[in-house]
Amino acid sequence: MKRYTPKTLIKYLIKEFSFSLFIFFLIFSSLIIFSTYIEEIIFFKNKEIINNFFLKILILTLIKSPTLILNFSPFIFLFSGIFFYVKFIRNNEISSMSISGFSNTIITLIPALYSFFIGVFIIIVLSPVTSELSKYYESVKNKYSNNDNLIIMSDTGIWIKEKKDQNTYIIRADKIQKDDFSVLNNLSIFIFNNENFSGRIDGKSARIFEKTWTIQKAKFLFNDKFEEIENYKFESQIDLIKLKNFFDNADIFSIWNIFSELKEIRERGYYGQEIIIKLNKYLSLPFLLFSMIVLSTVFTINTDQRSNNFMYAFYGVLSGIVIYFLGDLSIAIGKSGKIPLILSVWVPIIIIMIFSTYSLLRSNE
Repeated sequence: MKRYTPKTLIKYLIKEFSFSLFIFFLIFSSLIIFSTYIEEIIFFKNKEIINNFFLKILILTLIKSPTLILNFSPFIFLFSGIFFYVKFIRNNEISSMSISGFSNTIITLIPALYSFFIGVFIIIVLSPVTSELSKYYESVKNKYSNNDNLIIMSDTGIWIKEKKDQNTYIIRADKIQKDDFSVLNNLSIFIFNNENFSGRIDGKSARIFEKTWTIQKAKFLFNDKFEEIENYKFESQIDLIKLKNFFDNADIFSIWNIFSELKEIRERGYYGQEIIIKLNKYLSLPFLLFSMIVLSTVFTINTDQRSNNFMYAFYGVLSGIVIYFLGDLSIAIGKSGKIPLILSVWVPIIIIMIFSTYSLLRSNE
């Protein structure tokens, strides 16, 4: 029967948990890369990509996948924890450690604290890498988007480039007010044909509904001819949802630049809900990973050795679904304004920590 000292126990637990983590990292990464590769092939199949189509799509997939893997890291840790403790149960090592004087709490806390510090490493070291990869991926994908649309929010307002009907439209409007993208003030549309300036449309304001922009008091200037229309309908390929979603991709921000970017984007009239959510997801990640390990203990450490692997997998999948649903529900409530947005990110983690810690303490009574 094995005898353990605190130092050798810590090393042994970390080594065994790292192995479990590596296994499920490979499993999740393979699934994410495969599904992303298929998704990118579907998106780019009608795009003009010259030579080595499948190789270029694979490279884009590998650029996008690290961000997705990071987003799925809580579930990777959850399944790693379950696999780790199941292995200990099957090998009767829990009993050996108990005889050596170590409680189940210690056996749980060492991998949990290890996961906490991995979470810190992820947000400090890996998030800048994944954010830069996401930026590059978005820039490449935008080149192949329909109509070569481009949206930028700068100190001078919102700038939109749109290609349609063999014309290029450069659209500028004032900064938005209170996150309201449905109304753009002091709108100007510069029209180019084959890179030659052909006309201009100015309006006091424009109201956007789906892909129709209703420009109030529109003033036209074409070939030195001036015309004014009270309510002009401008049909755009960029709808309101796409306009808002452009500023909702918080994956392009790392923990190092997210504060400055949030401050800057607020100066331009956008509150930045998704950026606030991303910031708090970064800050809460170590605590979430810690909770995943404690939760995996609850499902395994006091179960019967004869339980089959299907039951453990079922526990993992079920808890993953519940956690995902709980997180999305809480954030949706936060976005609606019923609870503070920051609190909406932390509430599920607090609930998981309380539940798992309480269950663990009860199991050791």
